[in-house]
Order: sequence, then C-alpha cells, then structure tokens
Amino acid sequence: MQAHKTLPGASTRSRARLLEAAFAGVLALIGSVAAPGAAAQTGQLSEQDFLEEIPRVISASRLPQAPADSPAAITVIDREMIRASGARNLAELFQLVPGFHWGTPRGGRDVVAYHGLSGQFSQRMQVLVDGRSLYAPYLFGGVDWASLTITLDDIDHIEVLRGSNSATYGANAFLGVANIVTRTAAQSAGARAEISAGNNGILDTSVRVASDFRSLRWRLSAGSRRDNGLENTVDDNSKIFADLGAELQISETDELSFAAGATRGDYGIGFENNAGNPPRTEALESKYGLLRWRRSLSPTHEISVTYSRTEDTGSDRYEIPVTPTTPLIIDYARRATRDSLEYQQYFDLARDWRVSWGAQYQHETLRAPQLFNTDETLKTDASRVFANFEWRPATTWTLNFGGLIENDQNSGTNLAPRAVVNWKPAPEHTFRLGYSRAFRTPSLFEQKSDWRFVFQGQTIDIRFLSRGGLQAETVDASELSYAGEWPSVGLRLDARLFDERIHDLIVPEVYSLPPGQEFNPESDAYDLRNAASARIRGLEYQVRLRPSARLTLTFSHYIATRSASEEYLRESIAPYAYSLLGTLGITDSTRFSASVYALGPVRWIGESDTIGRAGLWRLRLEHSLRLAGANGTVALTARAPFADKQQFRYGQVVPNEVWLTVGVSY
Repeated sequence: MQAHKTLPGASTRSRARLLEAAFAGVLALIGSVAAPGAAAQTGQLSEQDFLEEIPRVISASRLPQAPADSPAAITVIDREMIRASGARNLAELFQLVPGFHWGTPRGGRDVVAYHGLSGQFSQRMQVLVDGRSLYAPYLFGGVDWASLTITLDDIDHIEVLRGSNSATYGANAFLGVANIVTRTAAQSAGARAEISAGNNGILDTSVRVASDFRSLRWRLSAGSRRDNGLENTVDDNSKIFADLGAELQISETDELSFAAGATRGDYGIGFENNAGNPPRTEALESKYGLLRWRRSLSPTHEISVTYSRTEDTGSDRYEIPVTPTTPLIIDYARRATRDSLEYQQYFDLARDWRVSWGAQYQHETLRAPQLFNTDETLKTDASRVFANFEWRPATTWTLNFGGLIENDQNSGTNLAPRAVVNWKPAPEHTFRLGYSRAFRTPSLFEQKSDWRFVFQGQTIDIRFLSRGGLQAETVDASELSYAGEWPSVGLRLDARLFDERIHDLIVPEVYSLPPGQEFNPESDAYDLRNAASARIRGLEYQVRLRPSARLTLTFSHYIATRSASEEYLRESIAPYAYSLLGTLGITDSTRFSASVYALGPVRWIGESDTIGRAGLWRLRLEHSLRLAGANGTVALTARAPFADKQQFRYGQVVPNEVWLTVGVSY
C-alpha cells in the first residue's frame, strides 16, 4: 500500500497557496476591523454587553477557564444559536461548527464527524451529556444520536472542542469532543409545552415541568419525534423519550444530583427488492441513570464523584427465503451496558498554579449473537487516571500541560500527553500553540467479531472473522490558533491551523479463512487490522459579527489537504465545509433567522459513491406573544437541500420540509 497519497491534480505547492490565501484573508479582515475609524461603525451594543456573552468552559481540561486560557479551540453553541438554527435535532447543530461533517444515512440516525474518517457511526469523537458519555459499544462503536433523551430546549449550551482531547477524556476523544450542558431544574422553573407539525410526516411534541420542594429542585421533560425521513428509501422513523433531572442541596458545600432518562424508537431500514436486506422496522431502546455528589469548598476548589449506567438494546429480526419451505432467520438483537465510576477534583495548587485530576473505571458488556456467533455476553474493563495543570507565570502567558494513562482489557495501556502555551499580547487577543496525542481503542466487535450466517447447522457465509490483537488508533495533533475580539464593533474571530497525523487506523482486510472455518475451499472473510494511516492539514475559522443588539452573523469555514494510505479514507475527508447563520430581531417580539450549510465532495466510509457538494438552507420566522399568565411562541421553519441533493449515499434525497411550531410557557 502506498502511504500519504496526494490530491489528484493538485500539487503540494498549490495546496499551500490555497491555505496561505485563506489565512491571508482572515488577517486582512482583522486589519480592516482594527484599523483607525472602525470604531465609528459601532452598533447598539456596549463593550460590556459583548464581553458578558463569553462563558467559562470546562471541557478542555476539566478546569473552569475562560476560552482564552483553555488548551484547545472551543466553539460554544449557546441557546440563542440553538433557537435560531432551525434544527430539529442535536446532530444538526454541528453544522454551525467549523470542520464538522454531517450526514443522514437514515432518518433520525444522523452521523457527525470532525474532519471526516467516518461512515454510519460517529466513532472517532466523544459526546458527553453533563459528563456522561453517549458512546455505544455496539458494532464499530460510536455515538448513537438517536439515544438522546433530552429536547433542544433542555440544553443550556454545548461546548465543542475542535481537536483531540484524550488527555482529558481518554479513549474515543480522538478527533473532537462535544460536552452538552443541560439546564438545571432552577433554570427550567415553570412549565412548557410545544408541538411542531409539517409536511413529510413531521410531528414533534414536548412537554417540560420543573419545580422545587424545600432544598430539592427537579425537572421532568418528555416528548416524541417522527417524520418520513429521506426520499427514495425506507425511512419512516419515530421515537418517544423522557428525562428527569434533580438537584438536592444537602448543605452549603454539598449537592447531590440525579438524572435518568429513557427513549424508544422505531426506524425503517432495508431496501426494496433486496431479499438479503428487505424493508423492515428496527426497534431501539436506551435508558440511563446518573448520580453525582459534588462538594464546593471554594470557587476554585471542588470535588465530585459520579456513577452512571447506560443500557442500549436493539431488535431487528427478519427472514431470507433460501428454500420454498425453510427460510434463513437473521436476528440482530443486541444488548449493551456501560457502567462508569469517576472521581474528579480541581483546586489551586499554588499562587499561579491550578490542577484538575481524577480517575475513572468503566465496565462494558455486549451480547449480540449474530455478530459474535455466541450467546455469551462479552465484557471489557477500562481504567484511567488523568491530570491537567494550568500555570500562569505572567498575565500574558498561560501554560496547560498534562495527560492521561488508560488501561483497556483488550488493547493494553495507552498514554495521551498534551502541552499547550497561550500568549495574550492584549486582553482581547490570544495566540495558542500546542501538541497532543490521542487514541481510540478498538470496539469489542473489531477485536472479537464472528459475523456469520448459519442455515440448518451449516455455515453458508462469513462476513467478519476477527483474528484479534488490535492496538489503539493514535493521532498526533499540532495546532496554531488565534482568538480575537473587537467589542467596539461586535466582532469575534477564532482561527485554527491544524496538522493531524493519524496512525494505526483500523480498516477491513480480506483474508482466506483458516482450515475448519471455510465453507468451501475458496472462502474468505473480512478481518480488521491496524493497517492504514492518514494526514489532515488545514485551516478552520469562525467569525461572529454583532454590529447591533438586533443583528448577529456567524460564518464558519474549513479547508483541508488530505492524504491517506487508502484512497477511500482520503475521500471520506471533505476538502471544505462552510456555514452561515444570520439572525435579525425585526421587533422586540419578532425574529427572523437564516442559515446555510455546505459540505464538499465526500465518500462516507463503507459507501460506493462519492456525494458531490451537498448543502442545506433553513429559514425561520418566530413571533413571541404574551398570553393570559403565559408566554407563547409561534415559529415557521423551512428546510431544503441545494447543490447535490443526494444524502450520504446515491439515490437518497433530502426532502423539502416546512413545519409550524407552537409553544406555551407558564
């Protein structure tokens, strides 16, 4: 195999000129805004109003930090952006973040990937909900977006870390991390009901109620979501969900929080006129529970212990006619569990030093007879310890360094170090230079698969038969980034140059079956090996302009040069992506927003076709009104594709959709 293939028809020099031109454009924008006289263009916002929008973030190092002090580039999707986006589900929100690839293999089963290298599973990023991982161990592992039990209205903000972060979260925080922070019961006080209805079978409902009793605050939300999915495929989908959150203030320093949720969904899968994969309905269920004790000894010293358990089950059984009287029964029923126990602490180590450290133990089980040729439940254990230090030797310098050591029962011990230096020549401007290493451990399926079809006691086909012994995938990432603010004109810029060198990628290989396994002398099967590599270099940036209190524009852009040892891996990395979100307050009670998202040509892993430049646009008009003792909202949203209307694979088309949303809050 030939490593590091380059783009066809493009030389290294031309790609470098492309990156230089893009970065020069960013610098030119900086210069034009910072030039004398730019302050005369100020809108209605004061400088203090602009600065108050910037939250403290915790996802990069588990330390509460201003974004300018964090060791990673972070995009914060706040409630204003969520509301203006017109998105119906969580995965669509990542269209607003530079560098993210979004697709829909099936309705309700989105896939999100940072810098690509993904198929139907978001397997190379970590997604957390209040610190609880959504990673599912089934099949190739990854994030099952359909398992989410909260509504978009339950979300306070999302911290999206653009880059690797195994130094903080271990395995699977490989090419990005998203931490979804939900609203507390105190923030959700009162009640709210909402319904959305439109064409393509759209019917979404949600209800939330929150209250308190003495020192106990609680929030309960529930809802449903359904639509007909993509055109030209079996794709009807629906789900119901419920989520409970509560906080008990035990003392001035101690708080006990509890969360639990469950969801069930029915999803159309399969293809017409395909006897081996016929149209049918797959049923998925997920439920979780979380208990956390937190002690706040001071604003800079906190201890917490968290236990969580997640259970995912799936039901997918059908028949393939083999003889006129006897069918082959295929049963993809599965059950996966994940238990996690974590201790975490952060405090001031000295005058200019802060540290966060902790340990975590995780136990996973998986039972999937069709994929492993056994009724036994497979198990794996992992443990990790981590520490992240922040040192501020001067007001203009912040150094973040530390790392994590993790031991996985099936793939051994892995180390993830990180070192980052931040320089602030002025309070509103930060330069960041850093290096980190991250890893992704193989899933149980990748290590132990035995995916075969047996008819009347005889093996008639084997798809995957693992030889085991896989190591973790690794990525060495370097970055140079800049974040700047010009409050007088309401401008914020975040730009990042990155170089990600990915090693030991796990890819399928065809091999001859060992004696005794073959069902004919020429039989072969797929195995998974650490046999590929890739390199992604490029520029991504986000510009947010808020010239007045009524108008906000957010533009995100990513461009990359790509090389890989396998052509299909290179093609799974889009050469560019961009999005634009604009919101305009027409009056105090009426707001209009518009957004556009485009992704360059990409061939998702496992697919035979390259999808050309694909894009979506959305328009949303919302009006708020005051009712007797309540607040109401009415919103009309439209979504349609442009450019190549195919979605994920050839023949599947994103439909034009229009829906009306009515909500009432008490």
